Amino acid sequence: MSSSRPELSILVPTRGRAESLLRFLLSLAATTSRPAAIEVVLAVDSDDAPPPLPKLPFEVKTHFGPPGRTMGELNAAACSASRGDFIMLMNDDVIVRSRGWDRLVRRAIRRFPDRLVLVHVNDTLIRDHLCVFPILSRTCIEVLGGLASPEYERYRIDDHLQDPFDMLARVGVRRTVYLPDAIFEHRNSVNHPEAGAVYESDPAILKRDAPRFEAALPERKAAAVRLLERIEGRLDPAKVAILESIDDSFALRVPGRQIVLRSPLVKRLPGIAGAILNRLAACYRRGGAAGLVKAAIRRAT
Repeated sequence: MSSSRPELSILVPTRGRAESLLRFLLSLAATTSRPAAIEVVLAVDSDDAPPPLPKLPFEVKTHFGPPGRTMGELNAAACSASRGDFIMLMNDDVIVRSRGWDRLVRRAIRRFPDRLVLVHVNDTLIRDHLCVFPILSRTCIEVLGGLASPEYERYRIDDHLQDPFDMLARVGVRRTVYLPDAIFEHRNSVNHPEAGAVYESDPAILKRDAPRFEAALPERKAAAVRLLERIEGRLDPAKVAILESIDDSFALRVPGRQIVLRSPLVKRLPGIAGAILNRLAACYRRGGAAGLVKAAIRRAT
């Protein structure tokens, strides 16, 4: 691979959140082990402008387009302007917390030389349930038939990308890797009195996007069949029959459907040190910084 070509393109639709965007970029710069191997592509409305940026160790490109585009259209525009072999969908309201997160991503990708894999990080809100910030190769996106429909206004894009991989797991082909120790703290949350920080959707937009997701089920089944054929080199009629019989995408989200790949550092620490670090990591994964504070308060009382 040419050194001038990034390995990973991070797509960031953004509008009117200069402070949040800058915070994300600075956290990315502080935590990426090989910044020259990534690029950030901003999808920006023509009547808006990203903030002046400091010198960053990776390239930041801006793709302008007409206002009023859907999130599906914004991601597609940023993808068309990107050059990386892998694509990561991202938001501008994120703080990257894990140093060397990109090493974990590379480790996950290397498990699958055909590059037909979905990798996702820990957003601290939805975590392993949904690939909120998915990472896919261009090869994989081609087999899927694209990132997602431009009709998706804001929601169900991640669901749409994850669903074919959940279907594959249903027939015993696990091609999803979750990285619990690659923490991308998603700041779009509300505080629940019992659950802590939780993600809250806009019900009006979700009401429009949910039927679009349901209507695209046949499209996702076809994508799963294409993935299966590329992975196995043939089509097993029994597996195809199972895929074609699926009628509930959310019922596929069962434990064990994805590979959970932990940081080697966490695995290496023995005894008490390892137990403490694992506990701290678990608290952070469940509730972010607030989870650590609550755990400290519980220990002190």
